[in-house]
Amino acid sequence: MMRSIRKAAVIGSGVMGSGIAAHLANVGIPVLLLDIVPAALTYEEAAKGYTLEHPAVRNRYAAQALARLKQTKPSPLYDEAFAERITPGNLEDHLAQIADVDWVIEVIVENLEAKKQLLRRVEAHWKPGTVVSSNTSGISIHAMAGGLGRRSRSIFSVPIFSTRRAI
Repeated sequence: MMRSIRKAAVIGSGVMGSGIAAHLANVGIPVLLLDIVPAALTYEEAAKGYTLEHPAVRNRYAAQALARLKQTKPSPLYDEAFAERITPGNLEDHLAQIADVDWVIEVIVENLEAKKQLLRRVEAHWKPGTVVSSNTSGISIHAMAGGLGRRSRSIFSVPIFSTRRAI
């Protein structure tokens, strides 16, 4: 079966998640990069008068990951302009946008319960035919999908991507 990936979502903006988002952006795929909402303000955010409801605070983790992609040497972004294809967001305000993507890649902490909880939340939004995958290195996909509905049959494991390009 041939699938066309026009837009993707990466959930988890750590080194691996942001690297995967960069590689997708490198090949022209727009990416929604989501992470959790911070529980507290930084000193800098408080000094600017921000609250925990300010978008810059709520999207902080994904936005910081995007900034790090541009600074990493060598950068996983083949061209800094490709960063424009990555939209930072958070799981509280932007999770419903999963309905607009063709591929969801879960890249959160290696904890079975955390992954199961996340997939239950994501399942409420993904459209039929969406590829939902995990970048897990050791947790059973069957265990992760346990308790999900019929749409969970599209979940499969994705090998770890390299965040370094050949030089």
